[in-house]
Amino acid sequence: MRKLSHMRFFLLLLSLMILSATIAGAVTFTGDGGMIVSGDGTDDFSVVDGVDSSYDYSSIVTPPPDEEREKGPGPTFAKSESFDIYLMMGDGSMELVDVVAVGSVNSVVKLYGETMTVNTCLLSYEIGEVEDEQRFAMVNAPKNGYATLHASANAKSAVVERIMTNRVALVLDVGKKYTRVWVDGMVGYLQTTSLTFLAGYRENTYLAKMSFNGKTKSRNTINIHMNGKSKSRILDDVICGTPMTVFTTTEDGWTEVETAGWHAWVLSKYVTYDDLEIAAQ
Repeated sequence: MRKLSHMRFFLLLLSLMILSATIAGAVTFTGDGGMIVSGDGTDDFSVVDGVDSSYDYSSIVTPPPDEEREKGPGPTFAKSESFDIYLMMGDGSMELVDVVAVGSVNSVVKLYGETMTVNTCLLSYEIGEVEDEQRFAMVNAPKNGYATLHASANAKSAVVERIMTNRVALVLDVGKKYTRVWVDGMVGYLQTTSLTFLAGYRENTYLAKMSFNGKTKSRNTINIHMNGKSKSRILDDVICGTPMTVFTTTEDGWTEVETAGWHAWVLSKYVTYDDLEIAAQ
């Protein structure tokens, strides 16, 4: 009999582990298709106030699919339409830029091969009749962890991508049920109820960088969270030196920031301010 290849052996071993865990009660399946390898299958997706969640980042093996995934292998992802964003220069001219990370206050763009942090209000792009207080939004999907970006304002339209909660989007047109956005380099429609609109201007914001032991030049990565609570969902790990906009800090050691395209929270000890006077406060 032929020996199994390493890959086949690994897959067989993984299947046996999942089967054994299921029998032992360590694996549970949520009603929307998610698979949880610890807990009782309820707390991981509980929502207390629409923001707080007892989600454990290490416990989810597969993202819970929505209805479209349950009918066969999954939806066919549509290609996003092209969309140009320009930066207003000091002389009033406009230059086409690549947006690396968008924020409601500051964004990171690439121009002529150089990466720079700019005020988001200097970015110009085609939008509909959008109120100033609705120019930017954060994806707010604490239960499943993502919202579905559709090609048109229809739940049955093609899926462009699944956008994780707390990602920042540029709002292009606001509708009652669906809102047209630019997010992560893609244009599409998100359910309006899955968005939290952000003010484009807020007083007392500061520029800072992610750091470890006060050092911004480090290979260390820092976890950013969905909210300022120790058990909140971990959104991503961000490398030290990554620029961020700081909004608020809490007495128990959390800082609200926008960084790398996220509106998130990070432990205050990992924040190093660009302004030395602010850092000394």
